Amino acid sequence: MKFGKTLGFVASASAVAVATLGLSAQAFAADAAAEEQASEGGDAAIIVTARKREENLIDVPLPVTVATQAQLQRDQVYSITDLQRTTASLEISQTSGGEVNGGARLRGLGTGVFNASVSPSVAFVVDQVPQGNLTFPLLFDLAQVEVLRGPQGTLFGQGASAGVINITTVAPSTDAFGISGGVNVADKGTAGSEVSELTVRGGVNVPLGEKAALRIAGQFKREAGLQRNTFLDLDNRTKEYGLRGKLLLKPSETVTINLSAEMTEQKVNGWNFFAIAIAPNGRPNSAASSGAFTATAGCDIPVINERAEYYCEDTQATMRNSAQGFSGVVDFELNDNLSLTSVTAYRMLDRETDTVNFSRRLTVAARNENIESESKQFSQELRLDYQNDGLDVLVGALYSKFDLETTPINGATFGNPTLGNRTGFSVCHNLGFFCAVPVSFSYEDTSNRIFALFTDVTVPVSDQVDLFGGLRYSNYRNTTGVGVDTLTATRTVQIKDNDVSGRVGLSFKPTPDSTIFVSYARGYKPPAVVVPTIATDPVVVLKPEKADAIELGAKVQVGRVQLSGNAFWNKVANFQTQSSVFNASGALISVTQNIDKVVSKGFELNAMGAVVPGLTVNAGYQFNDVRFPTGFVGNDGVSLSGKQFINAPKHKFTLSTEYSTPVSGNLEAFINANLVYKSAVLLGQYGSDTFRYPAHELINAGFGVRDADGKWSASIFARNLTKEREPTAYLASDFAGSSDGGIRAWPAAGITTRVVGLTVDFNF
Repeated sequence: MKFGKTLGFVASASAVAVATLGLSAQAFAADAAAEEQASEGGDAAIIVTARKREENLIDVPLPVTVATQAQLQRDQVYSITDLQRTTASLEISQTSGGEVNGGARLRGLGTGVFNASVSPSVAFVVDQVPQGNLTFPLLFDLAQVEVLRGPQGTLFGQGASAGVINITTVAPSTDAFGISGGVNVADKGTAGSEVSELTVRGGVNVPLGEKAALRIAGQFKREAGLQRNTFLDLDNRTKEYGLRGKLLLKPSETVTINLSAEMTEQKVNGWNFFAIAIAPNGRPNSAASSGAFTATAGCDIPVINERAEYYCEDTQATMRNSAQGFSGVVDFELNDNLSLTSVTAYRMLDRETDTVNFSRRLTVAARNENIESESKQFSQELRLDYQNDGLDVLVGALYSKFDLETTPINGATFGNPTLGNRTGFSVCHNLGFFCAVPVSFSYEDTSNRIFALFTDVTVPVSDQVDLFGGLRYSNYRNTTGVGVDTLTATRTVQIKDNDVSGRVGLSFKPTPDSTIFVSYARGYKPPAVVVPTIATDPVVVLKPEKADAIELGAKVQVGRVQLSGNAFWNKVANFQTQSSVFNASGALISVTQNIDKVVSKGFELNAMGAVVPGLTVNAGYQFNDVRFPTGFVGNDGVSLSGKQFINAPKHKFTLSTEYSTPVSGNLEAFINANLVYKSAVLLGQYGSDTFRYPAHELINAGFGVRDADGKWSASIFARNLTKEREPTAYLASDFAGSSDGGIRAWPAAGITTRVVGLTVDFNF
């Protein structure tokens, strides 16, 4: 079933849903309030830290969407990519290993330049620690996720010009010993599953007396069969694991210390950066097209299909990514009104690329081989918060330093075209296994340093009206050294920039359970030095982005349901972007540029809570009009002026819901669903409509039984029940450096393929 491409269905459905939620909540508020279960919407107050202090969501004059622990568990949110199923305004384009800038887009705005020196547009923050360009795709042991939309740089810095994804993991508790965990199992070919998947997760909480506690949590995930290399007759395989330890210390009544250490790793064996998904030259996706497409290369692709399942390479691409992080958060209560918080963090990220195949063996043999990137980031933040009779004054300072170096894995072996000894990026036109031409290696040594001072103030004008605002001063320095086939920099570029940004707004509370607000915010994203894919190409210096945003919103609590809506207008000047194209000589290159301006405007609706006893809902809708500026030309030479922006559906609707009912004794049955509807979305910067994925819905569902006390549960789940084929991105197919009319795609399990399996959870 398709919902169509027009506004009609989604707008009507959203309006009916919100209206129904409101009426249902009023009708059943008394019964729902009597329930004692602590589930999503089970408590009237939803506590968030969107302004770096704990507040009731209904009182925060910002557009914030919340996914609770219950929702994250039932929707199987185990990666950054999965987060886009929780929020209508959020899109995430994650490739293997995660994009260096996180890959997130809010309201169609995000980072379009995937280079380590470029700041993200959407900041990822985990337990108060900014991840910067060291974001890792694996998520586990989550307590809550808040999505803050619009420029949030006043409090979260230069990496939050489009918004923030604020993640909180489960904290240690001194209350009691506890152990929890679960297993997901799916087998390719069983019950219609198109991918094999095993996920094992668990956590243990250990009180260490009345003033200390320890929590250790971990997750292991194995996936196989998303793609298949027909030349070697092998499926791809991905393994991920993460381990985190958190220690809570309360040395006194006024001091709280939270220490954290974590490690995560991802190993990928066998994948193609973009595999053929749509047959060349307008041919249908058939076995005949596959044969004509691959026969001369000695490949045997049974069929070209939209899930980009098959590819033909003489080597299995391999990649290893690992990250480690350490943080300490210390809270001092100086008196009843004044508190001081220190957040210290150090993170490391290592990416080892043995082989990355950028195209099929028939045509341009583009590869990146034997390259290692090591990143390190240190950050120190201090915040002083004063609260007294409605007056809230927060002042703070941040220092952050990020360093990255790209080196060969196999030592200083340059220009060697033989198997196993190639280092760097290479492109050639010969058919066959390897092109007997030298490869070129781009050495990069990047260092970013940021110093910032900030303040955020809320002043009560009356019992119902608050004036709020803040300012942030940022001092940015970047030094980037580059070289070709060398281990030292032969060219060095330095950039410096200073900026003052902030926000101002007014909030009005007609009742204690409602808020109306209006605000203006200025966001900032610093300039950047971009090292090209082709080592001999010149370095590109990008101008800083400046974002302006106006918000008008309202929130209301009706019984145990929160309803919210807001209209927005965002303009980003000097938008930093990048596209992948083949140059005149047939080389695959990344073209980096500033777009004069991009404007995003629209509205959002959200509803969250317990509608009736046993039924919880978290729903959201976004209408977003964001277009390419006049004069913008796509990678195929066709004008994109006035067309909807890349990776930005005009309409998106998300729904996460569960209904449970007693069966017998202490046993209850449940059924849940996670629905995502998107209008047509452009997945590549090309003028042809073939690069626009049509309007569609992604349906995830599950049903099972569990102990009413939450001690165990067992269920059957299905992700992408109707086998939608939406990929992460599209790229033009080519032959000898020229487009052949086909399209290559990057697939993702559960989005491009269907996954069906069993889940068992326990909590004692």
